[in-house]
Amino acid sequence: MSDDINRHILEELRKMNEKLDRLQESKRLSTPMKLVAIFLGFLIIGPLFAGAISFLLTFFDKA
Repeated sequence: MSDDINRHILEELRKMNEKLDRLQESKRLSTPMKLVAIFLGFLIIGPLFAGAISFLLTFFDKA
């Protein structure tokens, strides 16, 4: 009786671990999505950051 319960518990734990593994794998970004994110970062975030720095540098350049 005890062995049957232990086997059943181990089987259920194994199923739960497999489900968790599948959930964690599906949250990763694919390679094309990573490339799109990098491309958008350079097109949008980069120029905004450079513009903000150049704007701030104008305050220090009044010597």
